[in-house]
Amino acid sequence: MKKTKSRKFLLANPPFERFYARTVIKGVAPSTVPLSLACLGASLLKAGHQVKTFDFNLHSEDVFTAVMRDFMPDFVGITFVTPLIREADRISKLAKVINPKAVLVGGGSHCSSFPESSLRETALDIAVMGEGDFIIGDIADGVPLQNISGIAFKQDAKTVIINDRREFIKNLDTLPFPAYELFEFKKYQVSMAVARRKPVAWVETSRGCVYNCTYCNKSTFGRTFRVKSPSRVVEEFIRAREMGFKEIFLADDGFTTNIQRAKDICDLLIEKHAGIPWSTLNGIRADRTDAELMKKMKLAGCYRIYIGVESGSQRVLNRIKKGITLKQVRDTVRWAKAANLETVGYFMFGLPGDNEMTMQKTIDFARELDLDLVKAGITIPLPDTTMFRELDAAGKIKTRDWEKYKFHSVPSVIYDHETLPWPVIMKYYRKFYRRIYLNPVFIIKKIVLSIKRRTLIESLKLALSINWFHIK
Repeated sequence: MKKTKSRKFLLANPPFERFYARTVIKGVAPSTVPLSLACLGASLLKAGHQVKTFDFNLHSEDVFTAVMRDFMPDFVGITFVTPLIREADRISKLAKVINPKAVLVGGGSHCSSFPESSLRETALDIAVMGEGDFIIGDIADGVPLQNISGIAFKQDAKTVIINDRREFIKNLDTLPFPAYELFEFKKYQVSMAVARRKPVAWVETSRGCVYNCTYCNKSTFGRTFRVKSPSRVVEEFIRAREMGFKEIFLADDGFTTNIQRAKDICDLLIEKHAGIPWSTLNGIRADRTDAELMKKMKLAGCYRIYIGVESGSQRVLNRIKKGITLKQVRDTVRWAKAANLETVGYFMFGLPGDNEMTMQKTIDFARELDLDLVKAGITIPLPDTTMFRELDAAGKIKTRDWEKYKFHSVPSVIYDHETLPWPVIMKYYRKFYRRIYLNPVFIIKKIVLSIKRRTLIESLKLALSINWFHIK
């Protein structure tokens, strides 16, 4: 078989940190190695191609220009979410100026949801739909574009061709290990509010989510739950530790979807003495836990669980098809505390069906749970979600200027809430943080725990990073 010519591929991560600038607790936004690019890089390296990475969160545009001129890649790959489409376009145009022959490839949730508009609105040549692990290799190998499933591409200045989508990868154990070595991973900064040790590696044990939350975009990994074997997961933990990572964040949308599998992973982590702390930063579902799992997770090195609570109103939870009950949330928190796990809750304000009473219930429920940390966001209807489609059908979507879909912004320019004016939603959003973080009991508890864990200085830094003016 004829060996494929080695090609040069530069993988770029756009600057995202400024999109957290308006969040009240921006100090908990982690800066970490982008797992998607580490996975793509691994596939390209395995296929014999030359790969470099560039992260705009670490380096300036001038450095990018220098890297482009020195490396002169045949391809430039850019991963991005909806609010970063203008950044992806800017990077694409800059790359083209330096190397007009470079083929520009975009990937991520926005390309997966809107492949045609992603190409028409940017200088990108190719948009990858769904999982790019093996698609990227076909592109680099020079397979004719019309023969590559899972992509859209510009045939000429006016014509965009959209190929059939590729089937999701069934056996995730066939994927190469993420190429963390392509990144300067020790330069990434993570607050001790979300990580006890650094640097931190993202590890995925599964892909896909079978649940139907109306606010969630499933365009990249789909609605099927596909897994890595427990032995492969443990091998990734150990490999990350041996490379120099000190902690792991799970990237899964549903680590505990199969509770027994999650327990099996924990058992093997214990047996193999993996010896690295981890947490479920992407969140777990309160309906997919039990007391035994919490105990096993603790023994396996997990020290903190993050729970997607969203609302303190059962009616609102039902409206957004969350599929959990308030009792299940209470039980999960109770089991976690009994296992000596730290607990963090994610909440949302301005959900469909929210009113002043339900938002007050969310505040009251968060206080009742007595969590170690809470984080709230204002609901934004992400494109290609059920929520977006419902609002659009009702004539409430006001713009398709995707750059305005920034996280933690007041989305009054994006859409009209069905029942509430934005000043009222903001009132309860700010009230949430005041009632939790300015509660004397919470402050005293946090100081005591910080002294016990020797993280008092980091906790003070976090307190100083909070935009207290924003929540008055």
